[in-house]
Amino acid sequence: MKILIIVMGILSLFSSCTGRKVKLTEEDKSVQNGYEVEENKSCFDHDTLSGNMFSSNKGNDTIGGCPERFNIAAFERHKKDIVDKCYEEYREILNDDTLREYGKYMSEDDVEYSILEYHKDSYLCYQKRYYKNGNIKSRGIQIIGGDMYTGISRYYSIDGKLQEEVNEDEGYLFTFEQLMHCLEEKGIYSPKGVKLLMRDFSWNGQISKHTIGDSVVYVVTYTPDGGTKSQLVISGKDGSIINKYQCVIVDN
Repeated sequence: MKILIIVMGILSLFSSCTGRKVKLTEEDKSVQNGYEVEENKSCFDHDTLSGNMFSSNKGNDTIGGCPERFNIAAFERHKKDIVDKCYEEYREILNDDTLREYGKYMSEDDVEYSILEYHKDSYLCYQKRYYKNGNIKSRGIQIIGGDMYTGISRYYSIDGKLQEEVNEDEGYLFTFEQLMHCLEEKGIYSPKGVKLLMRDFSWNGQISKHTIGDSVVYVVTYTPDGGTKSQLVISGKDGSIINKYQCVIVDN
């Protein structure tokens, strides 16, 4: 009997790393700036989904500020794309080809809402998550092809007040922009923007951040066309390849 084993090597020593500072591509900078601009809008709760479900206020981060809210009533009227016992969803394509996805996650003892944005030709997904009462729970920026966050993540109490800010890129001198350029030079491409949700991609890998000792690294898992699954461990300091692993077939 053949068993496929992915050689993890030193990855068993890794622990998740928080706090990092990133230099984005010009396009992703623009997208991220647009995301931050949303925080400057006035707080309101109109009966529409488009744009208004991002109703927000920079004052949300201070005591007495207007808590950012998810428009639950409007979502319930518009939901249509996915509706089942655990998850409900509504999607729309904006004028700039941004895919905006509104979601409701349901469990036996809790409900969470979300707004995710996938901008055209961007590697990033812009996320806002909300409590059952509609108040903002967290916001952050995640790479589409993995569980890696970048920029500043913010976490809020159930009444919508800012509790914590995490610099997801602290300690990383080799930037997200440089990492993606390095991977593209090696023929490793991850999905961008709307292509992910439209299933117009062939990515089955993952990119994540880890720490090993006092060092920060990127871990990239990917499968070359017609090849076996491979894994790269890349220094977050200078971009050098620390290790490369491949699947091993073991006969029993």
